[in-house]
Amino acid sequence: MSDEANFTRMFHEHYESVLRYAWRRVGPADAPDIAAETFKIAWEKYGRFPPDRPLPWLYVTARNLALNLIRREKRRDGLVDWLSEDMACHGVEDDHAGAVAARHVALAALNGLSEDDRELVLLVCWEGLDLRQAAAVVGCSRPVATMRLHRARKRLRHLFADEPQPAVTRSPSYGKSVI
Repeated sequence: MSDEANFTRMFHEHYESVLRYAWRRVGPADAPDIAAETFKIAWEKYGRFPPDRPLPWLYVTARNLALNLIRREKRRDGLVDWLSEDMACHGVEDDHAGAVAARHVALAALNGLSEDDRELVLLVCWEGLDLRQAAAVVGCSRPVATMRLHRARKRLRHLFADEPQPAVTRSPSYGKSVI
C-alpha cells in the first residue's frame, strides 16, 4: 500500500476520536480546526511517527494545538481587557449542564485535580488509552504515570466523599466507579 492509502485509512479510522478529544478540550467551535490541523501535521510528518499505533501521537499533537489555542486566546483576552474594561472578551461560555447534579459533582472533583493529573485521568478513563500510551501523551514514563494515576484516584475518591451527593434516582450501574 502507498503512504497516501495508509494515511487515508488511518484518517478514516482515527478522525472521530481526535475530533471528540479536541471537542472536549476546546469546545465545538474550534474542535474541527484542531482535528484538521492535527491530520495536516500528521501528513507532513507521516514518516516520523509510529504507523502501527498512531492514536497516542495524534492525541499529543491535538493536545499541543489545543494548548496553543488556549494560550493565544488568554493573551488576546488579556490584551482586550488591558485596552478597555468595557470591551472584555470572554472566550468560554458558561456550562449550563450544572443543573445535572451528578455531572456537577464529577466536574468539581476533576477540577480538584492538577491539570496534568486531570489530563492523565481523562486519557485513561475517557479516551481509553492504556497507561503506556497516556504516559507518552502527557510526557512522562509509564511508572510515573502509574503513580500519578493512583494518587489521582485517591484524591478523586476523597473529593467525591466531600461533595454532597446529588438527590437523583440512580440506576444500579450509576454508582459504580469508572476510575
